[in-house]
Formats: sequence, C-alpha cells, structure tokens
Amino acid sequence: VTSDTTEIFHMLEIPRGGEYLLSLSDGTVIYLNSESTLRFPVKFQGKERKVYLTGEAYFKVAKDAAHPFIVKSGNLQIRVLGTEFNVRSYSPTDVRVTLITGKVAVSDTCGVHSVEMVPGQSVQLSSDGTFAVNEVDIESFLYWKEGFFYFDDVALVDMMKEIGRWYNIDIEFRNSKIMDLRMHFFANRHQDIFHLIELLNRMERIHAYFEAGKLIIE
Repeated sequence: VTSDTTEIFHMLEIPRGGEYLLSLSDGTVIYLNSESTLRFPVKFQGKERKVYLTGEAYFKVAKDAAHPFIVKSGNLQIRVLGTEFNVRSYSPTDVRVTLITGKVAVSDTCGVHSVEMVPGQSVQLSSDGTFAVNEVDIESFLYWKEGFFYFDDVALVDMMKEIGRWYNIDIEFRNSKIMDLRMHFFANRHQDIFHLIELLNRMERIHAYFEAGKLIIE
C-alpha cells in the first residue's frame, strides 16, 4: 500500500497464467491480463481518477465528466471521461491503446505530443515521439478477456510470448528463421497446453513440442 497525496493506493499484481476482474470505487471495471500490475486508490479523491498500469488491461470506465479518469502506462498517459478501451503495455516503450467506444486523449508523459482517438483506432508512440494511429479490427482486442487467443497476421515470436505468459512456460526457438512467420491462430486459452500444441502442429508450418519443461518451436 502506498500513498499519493491524500489517496491511499493498493498494488494488484497478476502472475503469469492468471487474470482478474476488478471493480473500482467509482464503478469502473477493469479486466487484467497475465503478468500485469495495477496501482489504484482505495477511494478516488480530488479532481482526477488516476491509476497506473503495467501489462495489459481492458477498461470500462464509469462516466463522470467532472472527474477525468487517467491511466498512466509506460511512456503514455490516457485521459478519459467514460468509455471502453484496451491498453497493452508489457514494455514502457511499447504501449498500444485501442479504443472500443467513446473518446480518449492519449499523450506522452511529458505532455509534448497528444492525439484524440475515435472508436476503431489503435495508437502507439513512435520512436520519434509522434503517435502512429491505425484503424483496427476491435474484435481482436476483446478476445483475450473472453477467454481466447486470437492472432491475426501476427509474428510467431510475438504470438509465442503471449502464449508463454499465459501458460507460465518458457519458449525456445530452435529455428530463428521461423520467428518472423506471420500467423493466423485462434484457440480457447482455458484448454491445457497439450491441446494448444496440437493446434499449433495442425497448421503444418511449425513443429512444437515439450522438452525439459520448455516449449520448443522449430
């Protein structure tokens, strides 16, 4: 428990292989994905409702125009009044915000650059300090909280990072040439890892198997 001015903050840590549904004092609901951390106040006070995220979370923010909701994550700050959006921030320099409904304003933590998003957009902070805005299929950002893996044209190395995080296993590539393969993959993430390995091998583009407690990909 930490203190930020007059607010008392709690720290919630979700381990690899875990997930959690949290309701805040204002009625905001947050779905937290594996290996994520949220710092939030026991009760919101002052003019802003502020939380701090590392990892991935889906926010359904309770409307309160007088008290903007602020999410600080990595190098970004997201400002909302009441909306639904997804934040993926497993690295401070690689934060992606995807807006489902409503409007949000995203800025760097220095407040130099900012962008206002509309539903269906995904925003990332580029290395030059500006924002890259893309139109996306928002459904793909909702599947994880419904209990599914959904990868659409995703590099195999990034796909396996998420799978390893969920099953709490290490991934080893025995063939570096396949790491950048672009994959389409859908699976129930509440099935065991052996079912997932079977689905991976059915695609006949890679060979996946267990060895010495690791998931080997070749």
